[in-house]
Amino acid sequence: MYDDRDSASISRREFLGYFAASAALIAHTAATWAAEPGTGEVTSTVHSLHALNDGLEGDLLLPADDRFEAMRSVSWNRLIPERRPDVIVMAKSQGDVVSTLRFAREHQRQVAVRGGGHNWCASALRQGGVLLDLSHMRSLTIDAAGATATIEPAVRGAELIEAAGGHGLMFPVAHCPTVPLSGYLLNGGNGLNYNRLGNAASNIISIDLVLADGRQLTVSSEAHPDLFWAARGAGPGFFAVATRYHLKLHALPKSVTMSSYVFPGSATEIAIDLVESLSTSMSPDVCLSLTISAPPPELTSGNDTVAVVSAITYSDSVADAEVALKPLNADPRVNHAVSSLVNAPTDLESFLGALGATLPGGHRALIDNIWSNVPLGTMLAECPAHYANAPSPKSHLVVICFHLPSNSNATSYSWLGRYLVYNNTVWTDETEDESNRSWHSKATSLLDSHKIGRYVGETDLTKEADVAQQCYTQQTWTRLRALRATYDPTGLFHDYLRVT
Repeated sequence: MYDDRDSASISRREFLGYFAASAALIAHTAATWAAEPGTGEVTSTVHSLHALNDGLEGDLLLPADDRFEAMRSVSWNRLIPERRPDVIVMAKSQGDVVSTLRFAREHQRQVAVRGGGHNWCASALRQGGVLLDLSHMRSLTIDAAGATATIEPAVRGAELIEAAGGHGLMFPVAHCPTVPLSGYLLNGGNGLNYNRLGNAASNIISIDLVLADGRQLTVSSEAHPDLFWAARGAGPGFFAVATRYHLKLHALPKSVTMSSYVFPGSATEIAIDLVESLSTSMSPDVCLSLTISAPPPELTSGNDTVAVVSAITYSDSVADAEVALKPLNADPRVNHAVSSLVNAPTDLESFLGALGATLPGGHRALIDNIWSNVPLGTMLAECPAHYANAPSPKSHLVVICFHLPSNSNATSYSWLGRYLVYNNTVWTDETEDESNRSWHSKATSLLDSHKIGRYVGETDLTKEADVAQQCYTQQTWTRLRALRATYDPTGLFHDYLRVT
């Protein structure tokens, strides 16, 4: 709990007072645990907590610590569950991870791992056990000659894009620039230029892991391939701690270009039909999407909703970008749009910044998704009317179009369909929680009957016992469960929320 780099700035009295307070917190925690089955005697627990505290480069936070609640509540989503860990470890190194897992094994405490608190349903926030927070682990190096990057878990997508871009390189980071890369990579990740570059996990060269038994391994397609396979897609159910990723970088596109069309509510069916017809015929360098939401202020008159068709292309030249976007721009159906942006040039950093401003960070949010191959007209038939009655104008539906097949490189990220469809229910006022929950439940039910599966990174893992299993093919799920039993036989790491 004490960082000796601060010692020069405090007096001896303050120094001793700090350690007296720490000792009191440790004694209080040990006494609280004493009545629990399988917990050692108070003296032994006090000794172990002191040893953990003294050996950390980072911080040990206990429930009575003034900082505990603030760190428990770290979350991109402000709809924070009341689950409370027993202790929080703010790790600063792989050594801290090793020490934390040793402590957890000795005291029969399950461990949840948090990269940066961006998981919307707070999978890392569990009742009891140890919350291992990696948000201080943020080193980043670029090997320009080898076109690779080495990152620690909490490096954010925007940081990697900026660092790699200086060398004419890029990585398919998440579209939200503030997403820390660890959870995103473990989930599989659908990022920039996903149709051409594949999911983010398929661009991992190797991963440094700490296993439940304390072993430290570097896994790859050649070394411990089963763990490498599992780490690239298992998401919040992964049964080890990833402390460093070694990534394959790609050439920075010379032209990043966007076209976007806003259709009034009366032309929503036209917009849906347009996306359906273009979804598989446009170049794989084009990422095509459809959004249904409340209208912007200038279109509120006569419109309960609007449909926005957007396409962004990553090309080698402006001419190539114009050719790639021509099927959309030249389609006569775009004449029904009430506003448009045609062949607008941008760059990755500007694009991520603009997109990030539209995403629901800092709000209260319920989010769910489905993979589907059902025609959009069928799948979305009842959605526009439902979104017209959304309690919050910030709520929106997003359809992202994928080309099949995509490059998955044998990862555990096993579902892929023509469409990944999100229902994002977003609001700010906690007094409106119930109305938004009820509306969200109906919105997801309109989609669920059309699913082939789900994407684990943004699935509501709290809503039903088998929802995590729906994020994987049966073969993949069976293999993941077998590997968990092999590498974490005592259940040191928390499983997926609500898994049976």
